[in-house]
Amino acid sequence: MEPAAHAEAVEFDPFSDDFFDDPYETYRALRDHAPIYHSEKYDFYALSRHADVLAAHLDSGRFSSAYGLTVDMLLQKTRVNVNMMIMMDQPEHTQLRRMINQAFSRRTVEGLEPLVVGTVKSFLDALGQRSEFDLVADFAALFPVEVISAMLGVPEPDRQQIRHWVDAMLYREAGNAQITSEGMVASLELATYLLDLVKQKRRRPDDRIISRLIEVSAIDTEGAERRLSDDDVAGFSVLIAGAGSETVTKLIGNGAALFEKCPAQWELVLDDAGAIPGAVEEILRFNPPSQYQGRFTTEDVHLESGTIPAGSPTLLLTGAATRDPRAFAHADEFDITRGAHAALAFGHGIHTCLGAWLARLESRVAFEEIRRRWPDFHVDLDRGVRVNMANVAGYSSLPFSTQ
Repeated sequence: MEPAAHAEAVEFDPFSDDFFDDPYETYRALRDHAPIYHSEKYDFYALSRHADVLAAHLDSGRFSSAYGLTVDMLLQKTRVNVNMMIMMDQPEHTQLRRMINQAFSRRTVEGLEPLVVGTVKSFLDALGQRSEFDLVADFAALFPVEVISAMLGVPEPDRQQIRHWVDAMLYREAGNAQITSEGMVASLELATYLLDLVKQKRRRPDDRIISRLIEVSAIDTEGAERRLSDDDVAGFSVLIAGAGSETVTKLIGNGAALFEKCPAQWELVLDDAGAIPGAVEEILRFNPPSQYQGRFTTEDVHLESGTIPAGSPTLLLTGAATRDPRAFAHADEFDITRGAHAALAFGHGIHTCLGAWLARLESRVAFEEIRRRWPDFHVDLDRGVRVNMANVAGYSSLPFSTQ
């Protein structure tokens, strides 16, 4: 373990402007000097090395998900009572995920893939011949929520409202771990809206995911048939609507910014559209939209770098782990030919993101269309605006020009 003096010199505040703007120098210091970091200010622990983060993801018994995802939830040190499998431990998680897989997986909704292509093209077509626009506000923030909302069965006039609710829920003020009052209202409004929608679909089903979830069933450990309740379906809908409206938005903005900084990598894409899937993986590794996942230790956890006491809120720092030179050669170089699969970017273990395939599909299609329409694009990084959000990193505004 590193000397205590070094550890004490590292300051990690996930609600600071430095973190929101660029946490990677802090991550390097954490990995090198405080791989098991304890925040005196917030009273959480943080893991930053790839091996430790990976091990924690795979150890769902000692690193519980049932106390929440974000710092404000974890600091309550109380098991949450929600119908979201991302905040469940085994065996409840496994049974619920198995049922949801019947309605939401690449296999079960593969027929909806043309929806992604059509939606991406329609939002880009709406930009017409404009030579300047905001890549995020005018495109990347708009189409992902349209896709996931359509897949869920949300009526078209309500789809962008989903995004506004999610943005408010995730927003954090600098120096404050707690959700804002506006975010709390948005959270309740989103949950209420989707619960009402589930009840409507139960009365008037369609062929979309919410209706499919209402129909699935499984045999439980007692041999009885179990179906998802309205709360179960609504909880999953909140989860997938939130993830589906944020991840791709941030990935596209982060990717465009990286290509601006590393034009030789964009030239590789221009030379071969087949390089785009690898580029998406490298964007996910180099600057993942989800910067950390929250866990809660159920017992003392002894790692090579030290010990996390039982009952501790713990952050698994994805953004630090995916730049760990102990796991990746030339980890701080953006290289779309690397060939690495960004496993940690979508969680890992039992909580691997169900919609990872959809995020990859949307991102691939978006960059294919940008390549085809605007091969010589530029983004103005000096005028870009980054988000202040709980565990999400990226841009809310990124000026884009096509000549």
